[in-house]
Amino acid sequence: MIGSKFNQSGDDVRRKILRTLPYALITILVLPIVAQEYFSRDTGREYGIGLLTKLRILFIMIRNNARVVSASNFLYHILMAGKILRIPKDLPGDIVECGVYKGGSAVNLSHLAALCGRRLHLFDSFEGLPTPTAEDQEHLVLSEQQVHTYEGGGYAGSLEEVRENIRKYGVLRVCDFHPGFFSDTLPGFSEPVVFAYVDADFTDSVRDCLKYLWPLLQEGCFLFTDEAHHTRIAGLFYDTAWWAKEFGTEPPGLVGGGNGLGLLLHPGGFRSSLGFTAKIKQQELPRVRG
Repeated sequence: MIGSKFNQSGDDVRRKILRTLPYALITILVLPIVAQEYFSRDTGREYGIGLLTKLRILFIMIRNNARVVSASNFLYHILMAGKILRIPKDLPGDIVECGVYKGGSAVNLSHLAALCGRRLHLFDSFEGLPTPTAEDQEHLVLSEQQVHTYEGGGYAGSLEEVRENIRKYGVLRVCDFHPGFFSDTLPGFSEPVVFAYVDADFTDSVRDCLKYLWPLLQEGCFLFTDEAHHTRIAGLFYDTAWWAKEFGTEPPGLVGGGNGLGLLLHPGGFRSSLGFTAKIKQQELPRVRG
């Protein structure tokens, strides 16, 4: 009887490995594509960051993704790293993350902040999600043909837990913590921002992040979101009336909006929850004849 249970358990393990192995192999194969900007010779040059340092940081990111519970993937982090290390060194500003959970992405962003001589500001209630409004109890994810549901208190990581994870696996000295809901903490924040990562789950929360961070985001800099696959939230980046009312501008759009960037293999194709936008004046972009 014991032997039968053991064999069954072994079969389950083998089946799980066979199911996950193709996805792990594909992740390895797409890494050179995702990390192309990160490994570009120009990326990090202003900060004196060369190939050996990039390889070391990549190893740290992969290792941390296994050590710290995270709602994101190290491929997300390496893609963001490619943008952060290309920020002009003399451009003033800090890095911001809204929605920290247990610090899975913060540990990696803290290494990048330290390399660039910048602060990392971490905004989170550190008590989990607020109680969702009717608008945010359910989110359509069209690419997966699913409806994601949420409850108050989800994705909770205490301030002490996050601090300890960053102390162990990141660079705690560059981090500033802002406990509380975004609607309470972001209005008092006034530092210039050169990079923002918003993993806020709720429409109202993402809207608050955009309302208070977009004016602080430096020209030419990027804002990433982990909600690109949520149809309603992706729509915020195309809401003409809201952007005109808040900022007197056209909406910036969202790369990956509705489906996420094609980073991870899923049944039916590549997708993810990650997307990004940039604060770029259209008149400064190169003109291409159509």
